[in-house]
Amino acid sequence: MLGFQRPAAQLSFEEEIRLIRAVQAEIFRRAPLGEGIPEFEAREPADLMRIGSGLCYDRSRTFDQIFSHLGFETRHVYLLYKDNRSFLHALFRYRQPSHAVTEVRTSRGWLFVDSNTPWIAVTRKGEPVNADDVWQRFGEFEDAPEYLSHPWWAIRGLYSRKGQFYAPYIPFPQLNWPDFSAWLVKG
Repeated sequence: MLGFQRPAAQLSFEEEIRLIRAVQAEIFRRAPLGEGIPEFEAREPADLMRIGSGLCYDRSRTFDQIFSHLGFETRHVYLLYKDNRSFLHALFRYRQPSHAVTEVRTSRGWLFVDSNTPWIAVTRKGEPVNADDVWQRFGEFEDAPEYLSHPWWAIRGLYSRKGQFYAPYIPFPQLNWPDFSAWLVKG
């Protein structure tokens, strides 16, 4: 997929990080931040490559697919910014700030992979950090984007609050039920 082949052998953590960065760089090269795929249209990796630009939710879907193809376990994560609101108020508020990212399970734990900038959550000490903890550990990173410093809820498995990204395009949240259910239980 996009010229990347599943590794033939187990990778070291350093090799995993190099591969994750290479995939991220290639996606940004082929589909930089720009006009997103219109709502109610297919947004699989081939669609993103055809259009040649995208928004966070377009690229995060592609990251999910490519990293899975390479043998990594992945989770799509919807970041819903808190903005001093209750969870339900934020979830159903029109134009509530949000962001879509991917988590990749490395040999040392879950790693946040940003979908708007070529940045991944590895601390200065070399530790991978998941989406729950990035904003809380913001000071431990080099060159982290400022928009990742604000509090959020990291909702795993939520792709769309309004049902506009994937067929059958019904006006309800679109979920990866296993990931979302695990997130609910973890609470």
